[in-house]
Amino acid sequence: MMAHDLNRIQYIILNILKKNGATDHMHSMSCNEICEIENRSKVPTIYKHIRILENYGYVTRGAKIERASGYILTEQGINVLPKTNKHMED
Repeated sequence: MMAHDLNRIQYIILNILKKNGATDHMHSMSCNEICEIENRSKVPTIYKHIRILENYGYVTRGAKIERASGYILTEQGINVLPKTNKHMED
C-alpha cells in the first residue's frame, strides 16, 4: 500500500470523522458538520480535501444529509491515522 503525504487539514478531517464515529452510512458527516467542528476552514476547502481523501480511498460517500453528501471513513482511512496520540501519553 502506498502511503500518501497528507497535510494537516486532511489529517484533521480524518480525525474528526473517526472521533464522531463516521465509519458507516448511519453516521455519515457532511462537509458543513466537519467544518463546524474544525472551525478554521470554509466548506469549499473541506470539500476540496474530502475529494482528495476520496481519491486516496480514505473517505467514501455515505448517506445523504438533507441535500448534502455525507462522508465516512474507510478501513484504509482508519489505518492511515496514527494509532496513539503522543500528546495524550505525556
